[in-house]
Amino acid sequence: MYADPLNQVLMMDMRLYLENDILVKLDRASMMASLEGRVPLLNHDFVEYATRLPLNLKLRGLRSKFLLRRALRGLLPDAILNRPKKGFGIPVAHWFRGPLKEQMLSVLSPERIARKGLFDPKVVAGLVADHLDGRHDNRKAALDAFRVRPVA
Repeated sequence: MYADPLNQVLMMDMRLYLENDILVKLDRASMMASLEGRVPLLNHDFVEYATRLPLNLKLRGLRSKFLLRRALRGLLPDAILNRPKKGFGIPVAHWFRGPLKEQMLSVLSPERIARKGLFDPKVVAGLVADHLDGRHDNRKAALDAFRVRPVA
């Protein structure tokens, strides 16, 4: 479909990551809040047009959305046009130290972890303690540790 390898990568990113991950998350999150999410830049005609643009209008070095940023210059503040990409993170680390602390401690209690027999309770307790004491943000590391450190 696309002869240029970079255009192939961009298309794969759009079809796999955007279509099968990001848009699914948007849909679920908006439905949970009884909201309707809109993605105007994914209008079918617009996407078809954008995929046919030359690469130098899509990317300039590592700078993405070059043409879109150029088109919006003077309409949006430079602080918006030049800011780095920002995700839709939620404050899970804060919640685990605050309103969800007791629930987390219950779910990850050494007794419960030992009863399930999948993970080393000492490793999990260490991750929880480091997180609660502020030594390390283990909201993601805990999940990784669960995957790679099952009890032998």
